[in-house]
Formats: sequence, C-alpha cells, structure tokens
Amino acid sequence: MLVTLVVSGGCTSPTGPVASSPSAPTSVPSVVAPAIAKAPAASPAAPLAAAPSAVTTFVAPAPIKFEDAIARAGGQLFAQAVPQIGNESRVLVVDPLIDANTGGQTVSTAKMGEQLESIAKSRQAKLTVRPLTREALAQKPLLLIGTLTPVTVERSIDTVPDAFRVWLTLIDLRSGKVIAKQLDRATVDSVNPEPLPFYRDSPTWHKDKTVLGYINSCQINTKIGDPADPDYLARLPGAAVVNEAILAYDGGKVPLANKLYKEAEPLADPGDLRVLNGLYVTSWQLGQRDAARDVFGRLVDSGLELKRLPVKLLFQPGKTEFNTIGDLPQQYTMWIASIAQKAGNTPSCVRVVGHTSRTGSARANEVLSRQRAEAVRRMLEHDNRAVAAKLSTAGVGSREALVGLGTDDVRDALDRRVEFRVVDCV
Repeated sequence: MLVTLVVSGGCTSPTGPVASSPSAPTSVPSVVAPAIAKAPAASPAAPLAAAPSAVTTFVAPAPIKFEDAIARAGGQLFAQAVPQIGNESRVLVVDPLIDANTGGQTVSTAKMGEQLESIAKSRQAKLTVRPLTREALAQKPLLLIGTLTPVTVERSIDTVPDAFRVWLTLIDLRSGKVIAKQLDRATVDSVNPEPLPFYRDSPTWHKDKTVLGYINSCQINTKIGDPADPDYLARLPGAAVVNEAILAYDGGKVPLANKLYKEAEPLADPGDLRVLNGLYVTSWQLGQRDAARDVFGRLVDSGLELKRLPVKLLFQPGKTEFNTIGDLPQQYTMWIASIAQKAGNTPSCVRVVGHTSRTGSARANEVLSRQRAEAVRRMLEHDNRAVAAKLSTAGVGSREALVGLGTDDVRDALDRRVEFRVVDCV
C-alpha cells in the first residue's frame, strides 16, 4: 500500500501577548501546547528513534542555530509519527513553508523545507519525495505544515525579535486529524527572512482566510487527535495549483505562472490573495496593463469588503517617499488611483495607517508613521476629491512591525508601509 506524505505552508501560534498588535512579531510562552517535552537535538543522519510513549507539554527550548533547530524539530516530529506512519512505502511531498506573520515564503522557510525533506529521506528509506500537486492530494496523503516566525522570548513590547519560532504539525488527510506536533526556536542571526520573488513582487501581503485557516490547523488549540480546520482542508486543491504557479513564477516562467493562477482561481477561496496577487504580477509583467488594473481593482474590492486592505505601499528607510526600485512608481500610481476611486464609492470610511521599521527612537517612529499616512492621504485626495471626507489617518510607529528586525533593507521592507482599514464613518 502506498501512503503519501505532504509537507505544506506555514503555521504559528498566537499564544501569549502580542507586541501591541495581532500582526506584530509574537511573544513566546514557555509552555504552549500538548506535545513532547524537551527532546534532545536530533541529527538528520541518525536512525529513526522509537516514538515517545507519552504526550506531555510543549516546552519552547532555548534558541539554537537555525539548521540545528530544524534538525531537532523534524527528527522529533517524525519520531512521534512512527506509530501512525508505520513501515509502509511513503511519498513525501514538500510545499514551501511560510512566515505566519506575513503569509509569505522566505529564504529561510525555503531552506527549512529542503532540510525537512533531507531529514525524511535519511531517517526512513521508504520515503520518496514529490512536490505538492493535485495528483498527490487525490491519494489522501499525510500533510506536514509548519512556519518560521519572529518572536520576542521575553514578551517585550515594540522591541526587536530575539528568536524565530518553528512550528511543525502533521495531519493525516485520510482522517483529517492531527497526528504529530513539534515546537522549536532558532537564533535571529541564523535566519534570513528575505521574501522570495513572488512574495516580494506581490502588491499585498498574504494573510487572508486561507492562511488563517491554515494557522488554525497548526496553532496550540489544535491538539494531537483533533481535526484540522475544515475550510483549510477544502482549499487544498487550490493550494496545490497555487504552489505550481509560484514555482513557475520564481523560476522566471511568467506565462506558465499566469496560466496556472487562472486554473487555481475556481478552486481557491474567492478572496485568496495568492491567486489575485499572482494574476496581478503576471499580467503586469506580461505587459497586460488592463488585466493587471482589473485584478488590482478586485484586490481593493476584496479588502474593502473584509475591512482591511494590506496593500504594500512601501517607503524608503526614514523617509516619506516611496521605494523607487524598477517600475514601482508606475505601479504605485495605478494603485493609489484605484484605491481612491473605490474608497470613494464605499459607504464606509477608510483609515490610512502608517508603519515604520524598528530603527531609531519610538518617538521618531511615531511621527514618521503619521507623516507617511498623511502623505498617502494627500495622494488619494488628489486623485479623487470626493474621498476626502471619508479618510482619516493614524501612525503606529513600529508597534505592528511584521518582521521587526530593524535592518532597514529588503528583509524588513514590509515594516515600512501604509495599509488601509475600513471603519465606520462618524
């Protein structure tokens, strides 16, 4: 009998206070969920150990080098799963893991997936590695989900993260239930959170209903033996096509990626941001400006309906001027015009919220974030005078930083942004 093992996108736990915002780097409790307590570091080359006989509590271990943390967590996870997996022939399908704050894939989440693949190969000879596809899902495989997310160990407010948290959860798609979970932590200087090309180029970041359903399947309130989030499981066929599209895009195959995003659209949630972002970036790069403008309008409509529009209008470090890389100025002009027109037609009001990276003083960041919000408000009003009465502004400094490293480069570019939140008109 052939059983398929799938490794999929990202998950995290929001347990414990978050630094002033649900989207800020998460603080880490010392005890967080049912699992195996403080198992020793595992070597990828070591034989697969017998599964522990008792489930106790997850204890977040001290941060260690990224590669060592993944080796330890992956080894322990597969050890837990031995009684469920057995000794049958298996296929391991790796779907890139993500940062659960942003919903994006990064340099280190990609390495994380590759390392887990290597661990699986070395620990059980009968595991065969394959990519996540619709064909693989049809076999009702096992699904491994996980994430790499910046956190503050000491639960400090508005401070640079001092660790990256690793969550791994294994789901049996035959039963739809969780069969293994593992927690670990990696040191900050051993992780590279730079986004991969598709997530770097997308006009919004990707924490939508699909990603939240994924997180709900992996966070601490999902215990071993519990069912995974049903909405997340229902969206897996669309996720498989999206994975193919992202691989094509990152490989420079833009026409193929555009075709695959169109195939994914009827399979995915109507507001799936990876699909809409994919249709936008591929249409734009293929020179299909009208199609790109139409898709961006759909992104705005979806955001206004959901009362949050996470458009990536990104700024230069310490300034109120946008990034000027490549054709971003041309794209930003189109984005502003679309938001101004559609916000003017909505019955609600829109608050423009400015953000900064964690560089400089908190006071200076508060001022800069408000200035960024005001600059965008003026642009919106210039494009549509009717929207002026519906706009307000706010600045939150770096309190809602999504990366929070304070490096002021491509790694934390998403922290230097504005976003749009739909509010009731007063």
